Amino acid sequence: MFITKKDLLNETGISYGQLYRWKREGLIPEEWFIKQPSFTGQETVFPRKQILSRIKAIQELKDKYSLEELAKILSPEVAERYFTTEDLKVIEEIKDNLIPAFVQGFQKSNFLFIEVLIMIALSEFMEHSDMSRGQLIEIVEGLKGYLPKMKSTGFILLLFDRQKDYYATIYEEQAQIYIDSRLNIVKEIHLADLSNKLKLKYRNSFNFRFDDEDEKVSKEFNTEGFEVNPA
Repeated sequence: MFITKKDLLNETGISYGQLYRWKREGLIPEEWFIKQPSFTGQETVFPRKQILSRIKAIQELKDKYSLEELAKILSPEVAERYFTTEDLKVIEEIKDNLIPAFVQGFQKSNFLFIEVLIMIALSEFMEHSDMSRGQLIEIVEGLKGYLPKMKSTGFILLLFDRQKDYYATIYEEQAQIYIDSRLNIVKEIHLADLSNKLKLKYRNSFNFRFDDEDEKVSKEFNTEGFEVNPA
């Protein structure tokens, strides 16, 4: 679903200048500025959910961070570091009792950033559904071969079921996807949203490099948890 530039400015209260400044600063991806034909020639539209979520994040954080810092925090690029099972215990959104299941599903004990996001999404989903540990392992086994190929977090994790047998697929945010109507879509999770929250909440714990290496940041960070509820 899209929102026009005029409606976006009216709904968020930002100016034309702010919108394009944030684009130049890398806070809003250029690919979100989509040209569509209209009766007047062309108009710019945006993916509604993503742009509104991004502008809300910018408005909440712009007084705490410089625009350069924000661009790095909101960057869709995958953080270049590995996470151990001990690291996973620091991340509250990944339940400790599920870590062995993730180790079994991934068949390893060191994980990519994108794999950690999948763990957060599945861990939170399990709290609000009847998905079993065995089904979680099967989903991880089904997805694990694709995750190392993903070089950004601009993807959506889609969870669906058929008679309580759960499945998942991952697709790019701007892509259209058509699911067999016999399957029931139970949750759509934007990995970029999880990434932003993870980077902010655990910035000190994992030394995510958003700034120059020698720069010291002593601000208070957002520690609000994640919430991934079923549809």
